[in-house]
Amino acid sequence: MNNMKHILRLPASQLGLAFILSFAMVAIMAIMDYSMEPRPSLILSRTIGVLLAAGAILLLGRTFQRKTLEEIGISLRGAAPLILQGALIGIFMTGMIVGVMMLMGWYQILDVDVDALAIGRTLTAFFLVALFEELLFRGVLFWQLDNMFGSWLALLITSAFFGITHLGNANATLWTALAVAIGGGLSLGAAYLMTRNVWVAVGLHWMWNFLQGPIFGFSVSGNATYKALTAAIHGPALWTGGAFGADAGLPALIAATLASAAMLWIAARRKHFSSPSWSRR
Repeated sequence: MNNMKHILRLPASQLGLAFILSFAMVAIMAIMDYSMEPRPSLILSRTIGVLLAAGAILLLGRTFQRKTLEEIGISLRGAAPLILQGALIGIFMTGMIVGVMMLMGWYQILDVDVDALAIGRTLTAFFLVALFEELLFRGVLFWQLDNMFGSWLALLITSAFFGITHLGNANATLWTALAVAIGGGLSLGAAYLMTRNVWVAVGLHWMWNFLQGPIFGFSVSGNATYKALTAAIHGPALWTGGAFGADAGLPALIAATLASAAMLWIAARRKHFSSPSWSRR
């Protein structure tokens, strides 16, 4: 029994378990999204996802590694202002995207349909989507990869995995997966590194999705949603993102790259990067 506990506390064992749990959670979400009839609401499915991801983090971090919630990066203390900080970054990035597209004549508002109930429902749903995915990708995977391989490889691997998991979405292609990996995975990983907790990444992810879909009327990574603004979106798909949504367009990649560079610079200034485990000895 003691030998088993010792094995489970090894970094390689922790990392392997993290990937097993992550793949299991992605599979459960896919089953609920595409195979169950009747299909559960997004709010219900992602609430289940949040509970599963939080349980995985507590199992790996608290039970096996005996870390505090602050060390794990999921402490609720001070979470609200950090979520707000991330949301403001998301607003800035989305504003850049829409601003560029309006200047180029690729985005034109046709109609306004403000439904307070629909806005509240989608605001809640996209918060839970962001919370689940950040607990999974940053709270479970990034933390374990960082512990073993260092921050740069953790950033690269989680960004790639983030893009790959979006290949099952409607209108997804290899290009959209690459765009999501670079634009979404990189910027969200940078937000995590900047603060060493998930909350700025949650706020950024939340506003990125909510503003693009329910507010400005784009598809959200290929998924249709309620739209407060109905817009005519035309122009080269490479720039607008086409049917997949704005996050597959070059303006989004440029905005995300600039924001990521700024956040990674702050992370470096704060000495938040870690080296691979074999070089720490």
